[in-house]
Amino acid sequence: MAQLLAVAKYLNKLYEEKHHCGMDQMRMHKMMYFSQRESLMISGKPLFNGDFEAWKYGPVLKAVRTEYSRGDMFSGEYGELSEEDAKLLREVFERYDEYDSWKLSTLSHAESSWVKAREGLEPDAPGNKKMSLSAITVDATKEKLRRKGVVFA
Repeated sequence: MAQLLAVAKYLNKLYEEKHHCGMDQMRMHKMMYFSQRESLMISGKPLFNGDFEAWKYGPVLKAVRTEYSRGDMFSGEYGELSEEDAKLLREVFERYDEYDSWKLSTLSHAESSWVKAREGLEPDAPGNKKMSLSAITVDATKEKLRRKGVVFA
């Protein structure tokens, strides 16, 4: 299993190589979420340890948020990614890179794991309830079926 910040650092590297600047924080959180979901969809296992919180604009990882607030994000040594993990991240990056941060936020709001963790909150309420890994796994299963052409009502 990859280290959470090693995953974020790699995604940021992919973004820098393509766009010549660092990835904004909102995009990073959503790309991390979609990477975790993709891993659960493909292997049935999480890509990294870390709890997403259901914030107003979608899933957030506090460790990633802290990294952005330090000012020298992803400058540390976080361990190496396996080639399999790097391949998964490249695929997720290519799938979602065309969408801006706000569109990614909107996409994350359609995830039942985020909706479930936000139950009882007003749409504009901050919220920080943890999103369960089992609920993200359900989202992964739905995505797998959607890619096979199954339509959900």
